[in-house]
Amino acid sequence: MVKAIKLHITQQMPNYRKPASFMIKESYPLPPYSSIIGMVHAACGWTSEGSYHSMKISIQGTYASTVSDYATNYVFGIAYDPTRHQKKVDSGDGKYDGISVIPRSYELLTDVELIIHIVPEDAMDLNTIANSLINPPVYLSLGRYEDLAIISDVSIVDLEKCTEGILTHDEYIPDSYIDLDENTDLIGTVYRINKVFKITGSGKKKTRSWVETVRVHHACKGTLVTSENMYIDQSKDLVFLS
Repeated sequence: MVKAIKLHITQQMPNYRKPASFMIKESYPLPPYSSIIGMVHAACGWTSEGSYHSMKISIQGTYASTVSDYATNYVFGIAYDPTRHQKKVDSGDGKYDGISVIPRSYELLTDVELIIHIVPEDAMDLNTIANSLINPPVYLSLGRYEDLAIISDVSIVDLEKCTEGILTHDEYIPDSYIDLDENTDLIGTVYRINKVFKITGSGKKKTRSWVETVRVHHACKGTLVTSENMYIDQSKDLVFLS
């Protein structure tokens, strides 16, 4: 039996941006692992460099529809050039960084409902995470900074192993859980979802690179899944930790 933190989250119109989308900011159907981990770290105050706490995540949920909307992007990071930049900001060394103001189209999901299971690697983090999500020091978001995450319930649940079940929501199922010869009805889009990154360099030369990604199948509610490694909670929600 495994102890997990279970979250119920609602969001009005978030965007979980696909990294490869530029002109139109397309959205994943569910938030990536990295966004959940980032939200947890913000809630717990684990924000300083080197304060990463490892955890496994399971993500499932639903949304009503998708819509498109325009938003203004502010792109900066290079030296100010009045012929190409609309705005500038003091870079702190007597010079200016240029800011390009660009309208972008965003794909937004409407009326999102999420169920998240979190299993920290260190069992001592279990109560810390649960309490921090109940009383976060800052407002929490998933997706863009303005995509508020409304947490309606936080609980600690027991996960038990099971070998067969029906999905109660759309869900990310990692490759490690799937035998496609047995799960012939599992037809869904395959994504490689970012999970953990590292930062190298310093100052303006800091770069972020992904050190852990998860290949998942986005499976739909009502799909029958068989696996030797999956879990189930008291509410009969199937859990695929990664």
